[in-house]
Amino acid sequence: MQNQVLESKRIFDGKILNLRVDEVKLPNGKETHREIVEHKNGAAILPVDHGMMIFVQQYRDAIGESILEIPAGLVETGEDPKETAERELQEEIGLKPLNLEACGFVYPTPGCCDEKTYVFISNRFDTHRLQADDDEFIQVVKLPIQTVKKMYDHCEFIDAKTVCALGYYFSHHA
Repeated sequence: MQNQVLESKRIFDGKILNLRVDEVKLPNGKETHREIVEHKNGAAILPVDHGMMIFVQQYRDAIGESILEIPAGLVETGEDPKETAERELQEEIGLKPLNLEACGFVYPTPGCCDEKTYVFISNRFDTHRLQADDDEFIQVVKLPIQTVKKMYDHCEFIDAKTVCALGYYFSHHA
């Protein structure tokens, strides 16, 4: 069953997202509004290196706290998500992945947002740093896989792309 969009009104255009309000007709005939975030797609990568997993810790204004997550960023126009994952790992951690295992993609917040995040894993690297974004303040955190597994099992990761990547890793590699 699908809602029928009766009218769409754009209320904001930004650099990474747009906001619109749709008037929709529900399958039962009722009409209502849906607030939709049109967001650029993203790509994320879980680096696994010699028994360690590498994360970034950064402050997230939207939730008002610093969290541990895997490197990620926005897919630029014309860029393949694999290229995004490679670029972000080089910018945030200084490693160039030599292999990428695709884990699929997720919709982090499908109730209101169309963003699709592609998730990858890599376990072979060259050292190669790209210029980091000047508005990101990142701390690199390396943890043994066993520690990460315990943290995962105790629901200590709260970032959706990180939880998905770790779930994939632990179900396919452990």
